[in-house]
Amino acid sequence: MTRRESEEEARKTFSVTEWITLILLTVAFAYLVSPWDILPFSFFDDLVFVIVAFSLWIVVARQTPKRLRRSLMSIGWIVILVFSAIFGASLASASWRSVEVGHALLIVDLRSGNIYTIIGASAGFLVDGSVALLGLIRTVDIYYATDVYEDTIPCFSSDQLEMNVTIQMRWQLDPNLLIELYKNYPKLDYEATAIDSIMEETIRFVTKNYTALQTIASRPIIAEQMQTAVQEKLLEEPTLSRALSYIRFDLKNIAYPAGYTLAIEQKLEAEQKQLQAEFERQRVLILANATAQELIIKALGEAQARVEVAKGTQEAIQRLIQAAGTEANATRIAELYIYTEALKAIAQYIQSLVIIQGGVVPLITIPTTNSTLP
Repeated sequence: MTRRESEEEARKTFSVTEWITLILLTVAFAYLVSPWDILPFSFFDDLVFVIVAFSLWIVVARQTPKRLRRSLMSIGWIVILVFSAIFGASLASASWRSVEVGHALLIVDLRSGNIYTIIGASAGFLVDGSVALLGLIRTVDIYYATDVYEDTIPCFSSDQLEMNVTIQMRWQLDPNLLIELYKNYPKLDYEATAIDSIMEETIRFVTKNYTALQTIASRPIIAEQMQTAVQEKLLEEPTLSRALSYIRFDLKNIAYPAGYTLAIEQKLEAEQKQLQAEFERQRVLILANATAQELIIKALGEAQARVEVAKGTQEAIQRLIQAAGTEANATRIAELYIYTEALKAIAQYIQSLVIIQGGVVPLITIPTTNSTLP
């Protein structure tokens, strides 16, 4: 054994080189898991730094005397295991994120204030898991697809009747404006903070312009006015940053007090009965008018028929008189023609006919007493 080797064996403490390698190893692993990037190194540069420090430590440890080598190796492995555990825990527990369809993930860097957006569907590791583990970043999940708002709002009509208006609204969030919306509402309570107040103010402003009866008769018009007013108010609200899009409004129901509803039902029932009675009256009048018109037309037809028969009789008698000559008795010819036509008319209703002229005794004696048959 040489003198130098004897001196090395007699050493009881680490040399400067050994202390430097331990410090360098500790700094390399600490910088790897640290959230603060003091040096202009990337993550892969940090890994190279760790590998170089680890290699130097191994080389120096092999040249260390046996008495001190075990201590140097033990300290080094403790440093490696501690920082490796920290790095693994931070990477495994805090850096993996998955984003579903219709969701967006906001990554808020609390050190710089920068906000980054990841639109679903995607999954992966966040850079520097130790940053998330130490609470230096915040991840916020936002659902930006179709969302539904429904509420019942107490309102008053222009005649001071209290009504409960049930409305429903659907909308989507613009993924490009999620950061502005988050800055205005870090708790994402824009629905309870902004939309609630806008809805209540707008619905009450519209209903106060109509009476209770008008809200029943003009409901489609009122629903359209509500939708237009709500969309304008939401777009004008600066804190929402116009992040709401594809807004759809629906007036689901207007509920009235029980007493008013009963009165309306009774009124509608009375009006229905009145309309029914008016309908019946009109129907009777129409039927009566139709019957009268029928009788008038029938009477006019019969009268016209009699006129035509009389004209025909007159023409027939005149032809007979002309045929008989000027010496013929015109009156007698007319009487005979009328008798003949009368006999033709009754011929279909009788089987025999007895004609009695003056001075002839009838074949059947007609009693003149008031006696009755037994």
